[in-house]
Amino acid sequence: MDLFLIGAGFNIDAGSHTLSNGPECRYPLINDVARICFDMEVSQIPCGKSIEDLFGEAQANGESKPMKRLTEMLMDADHYLAGALAGSTQTNCYSEFFGRFTGAHFLTFNYDSLIEIMLFQKKHWFPDDGYGVPVQTELQLDDSLPYDRMSKSTILHLHGSLCLCFSEFETQRDPSDGVVWLDPSAPTRFMFDPDCLTNDFSPYARFRSGLQYLPTDSRVIGPVPNKGPLLIQGFTRAIYEAAHGLISQSKTLVSIGYSFNHHDKASYDPILHVLAESRNGRLILVSPDATETAQRIMAEFPDLHVVAISKTFKEWSTTCFRYSDE
Repeated sequence: MDLFLIGAGFNIDAGSHTLSNGPECRYPLINDVARICFDMEVSQIPCGKSIEDLFGEAQANGESKPMKRLTEMLMDADHYLAGALAGSTQTNCYSEFFGRFTGAHFLTFNYDSLIEIMLFQKKHWFPDDGYGVPVQTELQLDDSLPYDRMSKSTILHLHGSLCLCFSEFETQRDPSDGVVWLDPSAPTRFMFDPDCLTNDFSPYARFRSGLQYLPTDSRVIGPVPNKGPLLIQGFTRAIYEAAHGLISQSKTLVSIGYSFNHHDKASYDPILHVLAESRNGRLILVSPDATETAQRIMAEFPDLHVVAISKTFKEWSTTCFRYSDE
């Protein structure tokens, strides 16, 4: 079973698209995030602070604009770039990758839907069962999907997905007096709501969840310095449990474009622990800084076999995505 861990570097080779109002749309790098979310260049970030610190301060001050801007930037990229890649008749590194690893499973720290859009176009993934947890969906009247549809791949968003709404409570009505009350002990419910990406997932429609509706920027764990307290939420626990099961079955995890940033330590530590506990567990790192990252990880997990492939995703594609260390 092929299992991949996806980071922001996976998306960089998707290219760019110029919007009708002038700005360029692409999956953001740190420079883009600083400029679009905080109206500053990276060089202007105060000494001793990081992008994560800026998001943390904004969150603490109740400022939602930075996350809303990040959400809009990612969803624009999904619509214009992932949609174009999925519908293109010309081969590219992404179509080659998904063609090579049909039926693979994905753990991702990204909020975007590039993988879903690519696989949905091939009818290899559906939101009903493709997120690794039961998801409620709504279909348009002109539904042409097979009733027995089943995903070949699972995509687990460890920090949340912009298209996946969730509720950690249920509303109950007392039949004696009609009073509605909240039941926080109810299991987490997941609902597929692609928002402005609805046309990219036709014939799926938006699932309207009433009082339990969450805007897209509230469906994800923000890029703050310490994500640990946020990882205990019901929706996160459900996704991580599914991820641990996949890691135990595979015993080899191929990380693409993920830097294992120290701000994410609370997020990736549980994954590496499960992998290290698997007999002959292997971690394959594909990124330009893979060698440095491998040294850091091996120092902390000496029993984990780590292989470094110091290439970008596109460069790796020229080797037919080989990741054997033999």
